[in-house]
Amino acid sequence: MAAREADVLLRTTKNGSNCLHIACIHGHLKFCKDALEINQSSLLAAVNSYGETPLLAAVTSGHTALASELLRCCSESGLGDVILKQDGSGCNALHHAIRCGHKDLALELIAKEPALSRAVNKDNESPMFIAMMRDFADIFEKLLAIPDSSDVGCKGFNALHAAVRSGNAGEIL
Repeated sequence: MAAREADVLLRTTKNGSNCLHIACIHGHLKFCKDALEINQSSLLAAVNSYGETPLLAAVTSGHTALASELLRCCSESGLGDVILKQDGSGCNALHHAIRCGHKDLALELIAKEPALSRAVNKDNESPMFIAMMRDFADIFEKLLAIPDSSDVGCKGFNALHAAVRSGNAGEIL
C-alpha cells in the first residue's frame, strides 16, 4: 500500500511523529529500511513536536543499529542538518548517545559529523562534558581532537571539572 500511496508515510500523529519516528521508537529496522526506499529525505528530515527527528528517536530509544542505519542514510543523502538537529531540550544525537552509554554509536556520530561536538544543550552541557561525567575517556579524546569542540558544562563547569569530579583528571592533564 505504501508503495502505491507514498503520502501515507508522511501522515503524522497528534505530536507530529511520522511512521519513521514510530518505527524508530519501537526499533523496527526492516520497516524503516522499506519506508526509506520509498521516501527518504522527507521522512528523515521530519521533526515532531518534541523537536525530534527519527534519528533522535532511535538514539533516545536505545536502538543503536537503527540509529546507525539512519545516520548512514542521512550522511549519504547530504542531510547533515538532520544529523545536527537538536531536540526540545537542546540535545543532539551525540548528547543522547553519550548520556545513554552508547559508546560505539557516539564514536560513529563523531566520525560522520564532527560538528555535533559544538552543540550545547539547554542545561549548558556539551557532549565533551557529558563524556567526562560518564568516564568515557575514549570519546573525550575524539572530541578533544576536534578543534572547535565545546567543553562547557552546567553551572559554569567544563570538561576539566567533570574529569576531576569523575576521578579522571589525569586523562586531560
